[in-house]
Amino acid sequence: MRNAYKKLIINQRRNNKIINELKVDNIEDKSEKCPYCECTEFIKFGSYKGIQRYRCKNTKCEKTFTKESNNPFRCSKKFKENWVKYYDVFINGLTLRECAKALNITLVTSFYWRHRFLHDLKIKNHIERIDSYVEFTKLVTTENFKGSRNINTKERDKIVTINGVNDSINIISVIAGRRYFGFNEIKKKLIQRIDEKAYIVGMIDARLDYFCKVFIEVNKSKLNEKIEKNTHRKYSIKAKLWLKKFRGIASKYLSDYLSLRAFEYKNNGEYKNCIPIEERIKFKINLGVEISTYITWNSIKLKELEV
Repeated sequence: MRNAYKKLIINQRRNNKIINELKVDNIEDKSEKCPYCECTEFIKFGSYKGIQRYRCKNTKCEKTFTKESNNPFRCSKKFKENWVKYYDVFINGLTLRECAKALNITLVTSFYWRHRFLHDLKIKNHIERIDSYVEFTKLVTTENFKGSRNINTKERDKIVTINGVNDSINIISVIAGRRYFGFNEIKKKLIQRIDEKAYIVGMIDARLDYFCKVFIEVNKSKLNEKIEKNTHRKYSIKAKLWLKKFRGIASKYLSDYLSLRAFEYKNNGEYKNCIPIEERIKFKINLGVEISTYITWNSIKLKELEV
């Protein structure tokens, strides 16, 4: 098994170099994407009234759009007028029904607006590869089909998520596997999210710990002795407790909620041991609010679990 891990790590290092060499911009603005399926590959497709149009290269979509299609307030006058108010009640932990009542909107609209914010946070705070000193922990949750109308099984798998927090409080949450976490899950989901120069530490889980030690050995990673260690070993435990306040989350939306958790954790200073615990457990976000992304209702409803 040790040799298998070594081979995996070396191969991933080669793959990273190839990926970096092959990166090519499809259009001038790399942040653009198809507003219907979120595919980042598309081509110029004529113009309309002087506005450049694009066509999605996803064969299942192939719809046309303009840059204006990604306007966060398009087709939603009410959201444009009330999004700041909604953010205030949403970030303070109110339920969907309470948010709906506070702003005099329907429960469906409240659900959609919440996921607009979750999607925005996930996109803005996405980290392709985590680096520096990283502490990894494992989060296990029971599969949840909340809101689904077509459930084909009564079984509920255990969903394994690997959370990584580095010394800059950058956080990744990788939905890694079902029922089990081992070599194949590391190969398919985790290793490509780790910078080869990172010094990684696996906590609590034996397989995670073993992989991290081999990773350090193969890449000859060096630890900065000045970095404070064992600061985030309870991150996944706290995240699981935090998730309970939502009274059940559909597993297909788990990664979105974990993005919110990461946002709160970083900006509340919850990780700082020098702050009294009474202050650390207060969830008060001190950042200004803004939203700059767009996601359709269908993209939210048709989302699927990543494993």
